[in-house]
Amino acid sequence: MKTLIFGAGPLGSLYAHLFHKAGRDVTLLARGNHYDFIKENGVALVNEITGEKNSTKVNVINTLGEEDDYDLVIVIMRKNSVKKILPDLAKNKKIRNILFMGNNTLGFEEYLKELPAEKILFGFPGGGGSRIDHIVRYTDSDKPGGKRFPIVIGEIDGKIRERTRQIQQLFESSGVQLRIVDEIDSWLKYHVIFVLPLAGAILKSGDNHKLARDKDTIRIYIESVKEGGRVLKSLGFRKSYNPRLKFFYLFPAFIIVAILKKFLDSRLADIVLMMHLHAAMDEMHELAGELKTLVKQTTVETPNLDALLGEIEKN
Repeated sequence: MKTLIFGAGPLGSLYAHLFHKAGRDVTLLARGNHYDFIKENGVALVNEITGEKNSTKVNVINTLGEEDDYDLVIVIMRKNSVKKILPDLAKNKKIRNILFMGNNTLGFEEYLKELPAEKILFGFPGGGGSRIDHIVRYTDSDKPGGKRFPIVIGEIDGKIRERTRQIQQLFESSGVQLRIVDEIDSWLKYHVIFVLPLAGAILKSGDNHKLARDKDTIRIYIESVKEGGRVLKSLGFRKSYNPRLKFFYLFPAFIIVAILKKFLDSRLADIVLMMHLHAAMDEMHELAGELKTLVKQTTVETPNLDALLGEIEKN
């Protein structure tokens, strides 16, 4: 499967490295001086949990031509950046499949305006990090030697096709676990409900470690997730597929607070929360606006969610 990874951020770079290491035909698209760096030095990665360093000479390009031929393009970019490249993807008629991996709150309509439904599918990567001075600093597991966080993909109509299995095989043969879900739109919406208010709570407290000691704001966050869940349920999105959300409803608040405090005070949170938040405030603003659009379509009261989205909007 000839694959292009569109986006040389932390996880795009990591997957390019892993695919190349597994002997896959992979090309990475990077822009500007980061393209120049990769062309000369390769993809440079540092696992912030294990300290492992890698430098891999992958194929790299800086533009997508109309005649470039790929079985699969994996787009791993911030939501606000994806819209800018949709016309470029639409001009190329030789690309057979496009997997968009990232946050998505409002669904797929803006993608379908540019691209045929039969060509695209959606998902979310596992892990996080940032790129600092061309060096990718990332984690895709919660401890040294731990299993990589799985990625999630799904077809728009929920069916599992031959290409869905081929993409699963591409990732899993490269050491990345993949889970296929049959309502990817719902999964992505519930994921935003989980992570976006958390970004607001961190901004309110100052950083993830300060939030770990701020029980009042953690409780506001817990209630905001529940409010967001009620919004999505009222709109007909009833399946989250996200096991991280279950404990918000299954356990009393004091247990949830204790679990969140431990996570927020961890090195993992430094990487997947703070590094990403510093690099992606533009995306946070766009997602906050999209989430408010969904809230306005309901009569659900969301005072806690509104307060945390307000923290994002004023930063």
